Amino acid sequence: MLTRYTKLVPANSPLAMGMAVGCVAVATAVRLALTAVIGPTAPFITMFPAVLLAAVIGGLWPGLLAIVLSIVATWFFLFTPRMDFGPLSAADVTSVVFFMLGALLVVLVATSMRRAVERLGEAQEKLLAALDASSTGTWRWDIQRDIIEWDPAMANVFGLGLKKTPRNVEEFASLIHPEDRDYARTVIGDAIKNGKTIEYEFRAVLPEGEERWIYDRSRPVYDPEGKPLYMIGACLDITSRKKTEERQSLLIHELNHRVKNTLATVQSLAIQTMRSSPSPEAFQSNFMARLMALSATHDLLTQTYWESASLSEVIEAELRPHGGIDGLRIKARGDAVRLKPQQALSLGLAFHELATNATKYGALSSSQGQLSITWDLEADAAGKRQLLVHWHEQDGPPVAKPRRQGFGTRLIDRSIVHELGGAIEMDYASTGLECRMRVPLTSP
Repeated sequence: MLTRYTKLVPANSPLAMGMAVGCVAVATAVRLALTAVIGPTAPFITMFPAVLLAAVIGGLWPGLLAIVLSIVATWFFLFTPRMDFGPLSAADVTSVVFFMLGALLVVLVATSMRRAVERLGEAQEKLLAALDASSTGTWRWDIQRDIIEWDPAMANVFGLGLKKTPRNVEEFASLIHPEDRDYARTVIGDAIKNGKTIEYEFRAVLPEGEERWIYDRSRPVYDPEGKPLYMIGACLDITSRKKTEERQSLLIHELNHRVKNTLATVQSLAIQTMRSSPSPEAFQSNFMARLMALSATHDLLTQTYWESASLSEVIEAELRPHGGIDGLRIKARGDAVRLKPQQALSLGLAFHELATNATKYGALSSSQGQLSITWDLEADAAGKRQLLVHWHEQDGPPVAKPRRQGFGTRLIDRSIVHELGGAIEMDYASTGLECRMRVPLTSP
């Protein structure tokens, strides 16, 4: 209460000085009113409270001002009833001296107390700020009277106003998730019986229905006879930590799944490449090229923590070993599209095989050949998004449909059709190969 009051009246301010004058004026009026009852003795009887109040409210200088004004008022109204400043008796002088010494001591003590209260208030503000910044609150439960006291930071942890804080255990229990309520009661009951400090976690249900994870650490306090008096503790909002742990667990599970899929893909690439390679040297060359294509897409996904990859970046990464997209021989344009990890990996392998084929037999095998890659987004009959990719080669050597389907073609078909549920059309026109891919998309 005093701390709030001193905030309203800053120490040694003009307002504090004015209040000191007011205190002395009121004390003088009270003293004059009591003169008929107590007589002229003890002239400073009402001045000590005035000096004390002025020092407490305003600090050192208002307290000293109150001392001076008290002496002047007493001298003027009580020592010399004729309203002048005539000579005083020895007894009056003694009263003034003792009042000055006593009042000065009162002012010094009151000022020291005021400063201590101000420091305490500042410490409380810093503590509440620290608690609020760390999403922590403190509480106290009077076990005998079943009364709960919360600090303002505790109310913020549970998303409540100070007027809505629980007053007893039952009201507090209503804030706990129904599935955690019995557990919390059991832990608290065991702590009271055993007298040990406890740590436990539970879910709190906020007024808007939001759930928060709360970590609580508390201990009971007993009287000399071992009777539980109260329990004190602190609660910490650990919702962010819990979400991080859940996300980490999900990521580890997803990583295990992706590692297995990647190893299976590498194994399949190795086996199929070995079967289609005429010599160990050819196997090494073809397998390493496909492995590097897979690695390039992996690098892109790693930059976004395996959340998604840009289609244009996937195309650029797969064509970089073949000269890259220069805008002259190799052109690429289309809408901004984000791919899920599996979509990026499968399309990356498909682009690698098409680029390798173009370098060996198609448009990129001659200096006049050109390659154009375009893509668009459109909705299918069901209104779902799908990606249309057009791979068009021209001005290269004459193209003819191969007599048998090689591993590269089978890999493209497996990547687009079987893994992504899409469709592919290969047109071996004499002017150059055209490949049209249709891939269903969902938001990454």
